[in-house]
Amino acid sequence: MLKVTLGLALVTLVACSQCPNNEVCEAGQTCCQDPTGEFSCCPFHHGECCEDHLHCCPEDMLCSVMDSMCINATHTLLFVERTPAKRTDLPKSFRMIPSLPASEDDITCPDGSFCPAEFSCLLMASSYGCCPVAQGLVCSDGKHCCAKDHECSADSNSCVKLKEPAEAVLCGNGTSECPVDTTCCGTEDGQWACCPIPKAVCCDDKIHCCPEDSVCDVEGSKCMSSTNQELPMWAKFPARLRAEWEDHKFVESRAKAELTTTRQITTAGKQMTTLPGALPKTSDVPCNDTAACPDESTCCKTKEGGWDCCPLPEAVCCDDFIHCCPHGTTCNVAAGSCDEPSGSQPWFEKLPVKLIRSQNVAVTKDVPCDDTVACPDGSTCCKTQEGGWACCPLPEAVCCDDFIHCCPHGKTCNTAAGKCEDSSGSQPWFEKLPVKLIRSQNVAVTQVHSDVPCNDTAACPDGSTCCKTKEGGWDCCPLPEAVCCDDFIHCCPHGTTCNVAAGSCDEPSGSQPWFEKLPVKLIRSQNVAVTKDVPCDDTVACPDGSTCCKTQEGGWACCPLPEAVCCDDFIHCCPHGKTCNTAAGKCEDSSGSQPWFEKLPVKLIRSQNVAVTQDVPCNDTAACPDGSTCCKTKEGGWDCCPLPEAVCCDDFIHCCPHGTTCNVAAGSCDEPSGSQPWFEKLPVKLIRSQNVAVTKDVPCDDTVACPDGSTCCKTQEGGWACCPLPEAVCCDDFIHCCPHGKTCNTAAGKCEDSSGSQPWFEKLPVKLIRSQNVAVTQDVTCDSTKSCPDGSTCCKNKEGGWGCCPLPEAVCCDDFIHCCPHGKKCNTAAGKCEDSSGSQPWFEKLPVKLIRSQNVAVTQDVTCDSTKSCPDGSTCCKNKEGGWGCCPLPEAVCCDDFIHCCPHDTTCNVAAGSCDEPSGSQPWFEKLPALPRAGQRSPGNVNCDSNHICPDSSTCCKNTDGDWGCCPLPEAVCCKDHIHCCPHGTTCDFVTLTCTSNTTSVPMTDINQPSTKEEQKQHREVKDKVGKYNSRVPCDLQTSCPDYTTCCLIAKTNKWGCCPLPNAVCCTDGEHCCPANYKCDVTRVSCIRGDVVIPWYNKMSAQSTPAPSLDLGAVECDEQMSCSADSTCCHLSTGEWGCCPLPEAVCCPDQEHCCPKGYRCDLRRRSCIKTSWLHVEKVPLAHIDDQKPQSSVTENDIQCGGGHNCKDSETCCPTSKTTWGCCPSPKAVCCDDMKHCCPAGYKCGAGGTCTSAVGFDWNNWDNWRVFFSKNNRAITL
Repeated sequence: MLKVTLGLALVTLVACSQCPNNEVCEAGQTCCQDPTGEFSCCPFHHGECCEDHLHCCPEDMLCSVMDSMCINATHTLLFVERTPAKRTDLPKSFRMIPSLPASEDDITCPDGSFCPAEFSCLLMASSYGCCPVAQGLVCSDGKHCCAKDHECSADSNSCVKLKEPAEAVLCGNGTSECPVDTTCCGTEDGQWACCPIPKAVCCDDKIHCCPEDSVCDVEGSKCMSSTNQELPMWAKFPARLRAEWEDHKFVESRAKAELTTTRQITTAGKQMTTLPGALPKTSDVPCNDTAACPDESTCCKTKEGGWDCCPLPEAVCCDDFIHCCPHGTTCNVAAGSCDEPSGSQPWFEKLPVKLIRSQNVAVTKDVPCDDTVACPDGSTCCKTQEGGWACCPLPEAVCCDDFIHCCPHGKTCNTAAGKCEDSSGSQPWFEKLPVKLIRSQNVAVTQVHSDVPCNDTAACPDGSTCCKTKEGGWDCCPLPEAVCCDDFIHCCPHGTTCNVAAGSCDEPSGSQPWFEKLPVKLIRSQNVAVTKDVPCDDTVACPDGSTCCKTQEGGWACCPLPEAVCCDDFIHCCPHGKTCNTAAGKCEDSSGSQPWFEKLPVKLIRSQNVAVTQDVPCNDTAACPDGSTCCKTKEGGWDCCPLPEAVCCDDFIHCCPHGTTCNVAAGSCDEPSGSQPWFEKLPVKLIRSQNVAVTKDVPCDDTVACPDGSTCCKTQEGGWACCPLPEAVCCDDFIHCCPHGKTCNTAAGKCEDSSGSQPWFEKLPVKLIRSQNVAVTQDVTCDSTKSCPDGSTCCKNKEGGWGCCPLPEAVCCDDFIHCCPHGKKCNTAAGKCEDSSGSQPWFEKLPVKLIRSQNVAVTQDVTCDSTKSCPDGSTCCKNKEGGWGCCPLPEAVCCDDFIHCCPHDTTCNVAAGSCDEPSGSQPWFEKLPALPRAGQRSPGNVNCDSNHICPDSSTCCKNTDGDWGCCPLPEAVCCKDHIHCCPHGTTCDFVTLTCTSNTTSVPMTDINQPSTKEEQKQHREVKDKVGKYNSRVPCDLQTSCPDYTTCCLIAKTNKWGCCPLPNAVCCTDGEHCCPANYKCDVTRVSCIRGDVVIPWYNKMSAQSTPAPSLDLGAVECDEQMSCSADSTCCHLSTGEWGCCPLPEAVCCPDQEHCCPKGYRCDLRRRSCIKTSWLHVEKVPLAHIDDQKPQSSVTENDIQCGGGHNCKDSETCCPTSKTTWGCCPSPKAVCCDDMKHCCPAGYKCGAGGTCTSAVGFDWNNWDNWRVFFSKNNRAITL
């Protein structure tokens, strides 16, 4: 018997690059390692290995995998593919020998020839030969062979030992895999999932699986074993999609294996080799221009606005932003399942997206909100309450009225329920995310994918997770965002929990075996930013990925966990998210407990590696050590709590750890898991000025401030006091305050929150501050002319003006008079401010103050279209005719009746005529006419429709015939009987036929017939015919009033009377009127608006009855003497008549002076006095004029014309077109009513008054206010 002994020859390769695993590359090449630990060869000396594990670049060039290029500052090249490395320790293949005639111990080959017993028969080119190993395989040259556990090299000269089986089960599609000891099973959608048991039976429902040698009972939801034993079904989890480079290596190695092991099956010496078929090329599903999902999967949004991949085609993305369901099913978020009529199945977890190259996908752009911020593609810009922007993570979403949430397109926000609703049902609403700053080019360039760096020396492959080892080093878990198990060896998929006892990864749907971590790889310094140790202070540090913890002596120790919890025994620590159980010596959370960790010593750090830390400054003179907390003392000084971010207890002596609560009664620090003793504070240390930035007092306004660490609070008088707490809550009694986060219980005199109550604090006086220390504060601007004091809030009043609520960021109540603190709601019926903690009285608004034009930007009306606008703070609403009306509320809701409107965030209830919200309802508001946009609005008529109009300052109302009528009140309420109307802000009471409000009740007013357009034309013609001094305001075709007056109906005679004010308000008593923008108080016979001020009046001379200036409006003193209209006859000391230039005036006893009606003469102080509501008003006495009639003309007299003359010290003024009168002032201004005149430098006003002509505009309400705001008396018609 022939015995052949063949030795294994080792080939020594000279001048080759040795790789760490004993493989070699050719001389001048570079070894590159991939995540499996294998090496390949880059054909460049000191080449750059690319992140795709397939290509490389020359030295001093960087890989751009997205562009398939090698780049540096000057050149760009295509990157090249790596080649497999060679092994230096490969045994030589065996030379086969021909088979021989038989011997007694030989084995017989299929052709009848024989080989020795320890050999194997293998088919050579045309006949069988003998390979000198018991189980061999023939090489591709037909002459050599290798042992069974090897494969032949490409040249058939060497034998390569086969790799150990991969620690994964490859599924049928070649791109999905399951962990070892699991089974690949198909899913309903053609994808793959993993059954967590080996050699499992995949059930027909494509959802469950059963153990080997059992049968699926899908209807009974159980597995039946061969012994008829019932076993539970197993739920599958999604298979892992292999990375592109893994598939590349797999196909490459499979092709190589088939090439080297192909059998020669011809007898003619021809060799046939079958190449593996290429996988069909599929296209990824692009999510946006930077990320994509694999073919047959679906892009789903993440909570942060990014993308994940659902491993199902046309899948349903679930609302939890984590899971997804198959097409045609519905996500059941509560049950964690995918439901359909035939049943339900577990939902799927989404996978990470992968970066895609720019040439494969058209570039999408972010959604721009304005020119500075944008939202991600597929989201929606929504306004915030402050007027900024936030991002709703849904395309074309509905922005909810709470300015915080949003709903999918086509759904409606139910703000009360916090849901999104449509006809199919409701779902939870979405919270908006922050916007991002956008660059001018619109799209930010995304970075090339790279490994996951663990620290500055080690990294894990992309799609894996760095996990700490027991020694403090790093291993790699082959799963993205994995959970690192506490045994420091294993890990679990994201969203599962490590069960260390069972060695499994648990979740609600079942458990699976855990994963073992792999070694990390070294990374080059240029690929990863250098990380540094964790500095504890400026002298010691802990290793990266660990946590600094204080020792009992005040020094430092290192917990070998990142972001760890330092236990209160100062010796041990626990993982992030767990709680130290000091009694049991364990780390606990809801999933269970584990042993705690002991801390390690710190290491000294060099000064250049760590930025110098500084003490914690308490103020500019005292500080606490780093890692401690400054706490106030009872005297207002500082102590140090030896804990970081500690809670300072209310006894001013002790403190507690962050996240606990001081129990002053028990002397402990409490939290849900138990309590521990509290800590005593230590003294502060003085700090040098150069070490700590100077702190400043807390400025209350530009004149007073509070000490650092305290809070400015308003006093009842509108001044300031200091609460000795930082960011404190100022109580509504204006005397006390409470700590931040607590609520003032004014009734009990306590500060309360969910943990209990404590006594409140009394505020301290403020101190004056120097101008250079505090920035000047400014008033709160209401519009271009009005402002409120700092710390107050501008609120609209009923007339469209402004009032000041003496609270910051206050809530303006709907009665336009009161206001409530921020966060509370106005209860108009009860006259209170309410929230969940209770109620308190509401606040009354104060008058605004004028501001200078240079301090405030001019505000503008709200534009409705190119021709109409509404006042600032109101809302444009369409009317039935397609025109515009103005709702006197900002951002209001326009009701569907085209007449009314409701406040923002309420709903119009057309049937009830109210504005509804979850807390109740309120009456709705009637819209006002829109203003013309061009120029100032001039007094004109009120248009009812295209054919009917009402006079200015009146209101169009429908009458009983369905036609238009005119209510002689501005912005009036039209009563439902179509006969009467009521003043603005009142309600029609049909029982008493009065107009009622909270404060008064007045008779109803009749609706009059409107003027037609033709009548108005006649009115204009009448006015045009009147001369300059006889300009008239037409009341109807037969009656008119002088210019700068207002027509008002006199109730007693039902005829027109003239109110001596332009654009006046006619009072409902039918006898009085008030200036524009005032309201009549019929009960007090007064006009109400702002403070009371009496104007300065100029004297006018009395005239005899036949004097030229006499007219029907003169006041007769006796048969021979009279005074002009709006003056009063008073006896002089001579016994003759004099004229007091005031209507219905009080003649003083000295027979020289007079006072306005309602005042009394105070001759000692030479003033007129009026007392109202504890407020005394004083105005100067007016002098009674003592001018006698002149009998003849002197040489110094002024000739007026027509035989009339006046004194040299007087001015001629016309009293009609043919007569003259004398104004007792030189160079005077003659008024247009031909009754009055004003001194030089003044001009005539309404009602016989004179005002300074400098910078005075009667068309501007603020100028009217100066004269009329103190004259709150009604003017007789």
